[in-house]
Formats: sequence, structure tokens, C-alpha cells
Amino acid sequence: MLVTTRFNTITGRQPSWLPFGFVALGVLGALVGAALLAGRPAIAQVPNGDVVILAVDSSRIPEPDGAGHRVALRPVGDGVEEVARDLNQRGGLLGRRVRVTHENDQCEAEEAAAIAARAVANGVSVVIGHPCSSGAIKAAALYAQAGVLMIATGPRHPRLTSPVAHRGIFRLAGRDDRQDESIATLIAARFPTARAAIIHDRSVQGRGMAEEIRRSMIAAQVPPVLVATYTSGIKDHAAIVSELAKAKADLVVFPGQPFEASMILDQADRAGARIATAIGTDVLAADRPPARLLAAVDAFLVMLPWPGMGEGAGGEKSESTAHELAAAALEVWVAAVVESGSLALDRVTGVLEASAHPTRVGAVRFDAKGDAVVPSYLPHVWRDGRWQAWR
Repeated sequence: MLVTTRFNTITGRQPSWLPFGFVALGVLGALVGAALLAGRPAIAQVPNGDVVILAVDSSRIPEPDGAGHRVALRPVGDGVEEVARDLNQRGGLLGRRVRVTHENDQCEAEEAAAIAARAVANGVSVVIGHPCSSGAIKAAALYAQAGVLMIATGPRHPRLTSPVAHRGIFRLAGRDDRQDESIATLIAARFPTARAAIIHDRSVQGRGMAEEIRRSMIAAQVPPVLVATYTSGIKDHAAIVSELAKAKADLVVFPGQPFEASMILDQADRAGARIATAIGTDVLAADRPPARLLAAVDAFLVMLPWPGMGEGAGGEKSESTAHELAAAALEVWVAAVVESGSLALDRVTGVLEASAHPTRVGAVRFDAKGDAVVPSYLPHVWRDGRWQAWR
């Protein structure tokens, strides 16, 4: 039977974490300090005891609504328990029973730090979760200092693994700063002969994103044939349409607003310079793209964050993304433990970085920084009233 434990009781009210957080951080400091003096990580490992896995969700707990206490969602914990339950039914991990404990950092950095202190003191073998970037970044430094392996599921902020990569800290998610690379990779793989143009609105954000995309396209050996600008707020875009026609562009990358993109592409179509494919950044992911934009091109693709899971046969998602990512994170860690024959941080980390392992979201491997080798963004199309992954 799977045994689960809570370090703290979750009620319907926001817990008062601050006083305990300071005490817990003091405990962590003492543990880490002693470990550094002894030359080893501050982990209270029990050689032949349970393998303790900590699952950390990041949902805020609502106040009581007068009709009883509502229970916070626990998709990370449920995903971890699903895999752990199966492990125990098959004899455990390295001959030892797996025990799951649960926490909720409520997307708060200080609460995440207090959780990290408790995790170190309780000798957990691995931490799965911390979906919010603020909590993951705060906790990661403490886990790394104490030698506790963490696989964060969901946080996309670059600072989790850059500029400083912590040994034993991994991210099963894409990164927000790699949209340009994802666009260049898409063009190189699926549109290698296209005559691609980049159009932006001269704003600081638009100009910066356009330059990043241009550099990434050059690195991917699909340099743009044109980088052009337009004036935001005007209705007549004849000048930029003329530039597109002269460059014989048939693919446009557009890091701008959907309404302006629709005007430019529609006017290009009416002028006989129809663009076959338009690729937009996530800024263009409006609730519903303008009809004239969809009519003006053969394919309109928008880059959206890697969801971490596929779709069922009917297009629906059988489980929440958070649930699936958490389960996959534990699956890849278990595979590395089995392959290395050890729970030791260095040995497991080496295996995670060296090779890919199958999981429910596909084969997962991590680079030297700890980032999962996955596309940070994937192309999506508007179909059946929603954005769906483009195949």
C-alpha cells in the first residue's frame, strides 16, 4: 500500500507560514552549515528506510465560502502518487518502499523556502513540482546547497537554470526566452525553402523580438529575405506590401498584434502578393483570430508554450498537464535511479544528463544546465473554436 504523509495540514484558510518559515530556514541553515563542515550534503538519509518523494503543488487555497472548506487541487501530488503506487505494486524502488509526502507552496517564494527546509530536515530523496517560477527559483538554491535533487514541473522563467546552473536542479518545461529558437527550428524543419520575412511594429518589444528571431534564423541556416517595419495605428500598409512583393516572400513571421497582422496580410492578398504561411509569436494568440487574417493566408500558426503532453484520440486531454508532467518527472527520475543503481545525487544526475528515458510525455533528457531538451514553444492552429497543436 502506498503511504502518504503531509508535513502540514491544509485547511480552507491561508496558513500562517511566516513565523514557521523563519524557524525552518534557521534549521536549514544549521543543517547546511554542518554539512559543509563535514564535506557532505545536509540530507538525513536512512540507508534502508523508505524512499521519500516530496510532491509540491502551487495552488492557492481559497477562503471558506460558508458552505464548508474547499479542498485545494493537487494535480502534482496526484500524478506523483499514481507512479509511486505502481512502483510499490511492483516491489518498490531498489527493493525499498516508496513513500510520498505532500506540500503546497501557494506560488509564494518564502513558503517554498520553508518547504525546502522541511524537505531537507526530513531526508527526502527527490522533490517533484514547484510549478510556479517564484517558488521554484527560491527553493532550488536551497535544495542544491543541501544536495537534494529537484525536478520542477512547469516553471518557465530562465533564472531557474540560468545564468547559474545548480547541480541536481532540473526543469521539465520549456523556457520563456526560447521562442525565437523555436520559430527558427520550425522554419528550418518544415519550411526550409520558404522565402521568409520578419515584420515588426518598431516598438522596443517588437524590434527586440524581431532581432532575436533574425539571429536564430541565421543560426538555423534559414536567413530571412526581408526584415521590414510598419507604423502601428495606420490603416494603409501599401508600403510594406510592396516590400513583401519585391522580396517574393511567401512566409511571414509576425511578432505583433493580431488586428494589425490581419490588415497587412489581407492587403497583401488583395494586391496579389498572398502569403502562404504566417507565423505569429504568442502575442497573436487572441481568443479568436480575426476572420480576415485566417482567410488571407493558407496557414496561420501561433507559437504557444510546450504543453508537456499530447492529446487523446479525440483531441481531448485525458489528464491535466500538471498531473502528467509530475508523473513524467517521477518516471524519468526512477529510470535514472534504476539505471545508476543508486539514489546518490551525482550518479542520478549524470544519468539524467547523459541519455533520454521514456515517459508518458515522450522521451525526456536534460542538458548540462538542467533544462529538459524539449521545444519551448510549439506551433498551434485555430481549429474547432480553440488553439490546437499543429501536426
